[in-house]
Amino acid sequence: MSAEIRVAHVSDLTDGRRVMASIDGRDVFVLEREGRFYAFENVCRHMGGPVGEGILLGKVEAVLDDEQRLLHERFSTSEIHLVCPWHGWEYDIETGECAANRRIRLRRYEAVRRGEDVYVIA
Repeated sequence: MSAEIRVAHVSDLTDGRRVMASIDGRDVFVLEREGRFYAFENVCRHMGGPVGEGILLGKVEAVLDDEQRLLHERFSTSEIHLVCPWHGWEYDIETGECAANRRIRLRRYEAVRRGEDVYVIA
């Protein structure tokens, strides 16, 4: 059986702020981006760093010419990564997958808005 745990008021998550909650004995962080809410366990899979303290950054994409030569690189606006502050491991915020190895992923929780409150489903 799953439970909904209230973790924040929507206004607590504005301007890039994050909230921490203890869910089933695990530290979980919640963030908002473009009206969507995300929740993950606050443990980087590399060395246990506080991944929830990391920055959000678009995936680096190569821009190639017709002959597959590199023209330049840009930051994606569609795939956003959370970068662990300890060693720079990057995780896709949609899936929790590590950008370098998609078999490695953060533990993800469903985060939902109910009125003006945000809940994590555990």
